[in-house]
Amino acid sequence: MQTRKITLEEIDIHGGTQTRVRTNAEAIESYAEEMNAGTVFPPITLYFDGATYWLADGFHRYLAAKRIGAPAILAEVRAGGRMDALKHALGANATNGVYRTNADKRHAASIALEEWSGLANTVIAEICRVSPELVRGCRRELEQAGKIEKPERVVGRDGKEYPAGVEQEPRGKTEKNSSDGAGGGGGGGKPSSKGDGGAPGGTNAELEREARAMMRRGEMNPFELKTLLSANAHDYAASVINLLGTMKPEIPKRDEGLLRIKRWVERALAGELPDASSTPDDPA
Repeated sequence: MQTRKITLEEIDIHGGTQTRVRTNAEAIESYAEEMNAGTVFPPITLYFDGATYWLADGFHRYLAAKRIGAPAILAEVRAGGRMDALKHALGANATNGVYRTNADKRHAASIALEEWSGLANTVIAEICRVSPELVRGCRRELEQAGKIEKPERVVGRDGKEYPAGVEQEPRGKTEKNSSDGAGGGGGGGKPSSKGDGGAPGGTNAELEREARAMMRRGEMNPFELKTLLSANAHDYAASVINLLGTMKPEIPKRDEGLLRIKRWVERALAGELPDASSTPDDPA
């Protein structure tokens, strides 16, 4: 992996690795203004297969650089081809940059399912950094529309094959059927009653635990915590700390921003329940 300047003309942005429904025009304009003002942005991510530089992450930065007429852009270049770039792009911006909309997440899941319909929903969810439930819904829609075929078996996280039916039935019922030999294919794909990592199924409680863990690790948009009934204060704290940990020491107005957070926390502890933007004394 190398970080170096790559000319914009060398970068392929038309290879299907743009996984959002659409780019954000306001973000591109804002980035362009900041670039003109001298702001140094993080490098974009490219995959190079010896012939083509495939853009995996940084479409808004690329388009902003193009808008201001920059001849080249700083890039982190990794070895790989289009599929590597696509897999990277499907989960990009889950925790940084321009946050994905719900439509973006569904679009990413649909792209992944069309590319790798033989992978279990949990595997697709990890690639796209979305919930397995979202993937399950997208798969059902694509199957009904005839865009993908319903697989008989899927590959789980552990690389082993499992009956696709375990995705559609309650875990307890699936295990009973598997032990009876009705759906287990000789028992080779029998999921564990404790929800092992290779089993593509799962209860709502298990899915929520997985989603909370991903948010705490910075692998999913933390703003979705409010949609989880089991989310607690420690989940919010871990997500915020993880996000703040990505803030570089040299970022402009870093100390001012941290002090603003400190004042917000102090007011919350005092029972004032401040809104996130209710700090009129802070600079914009």
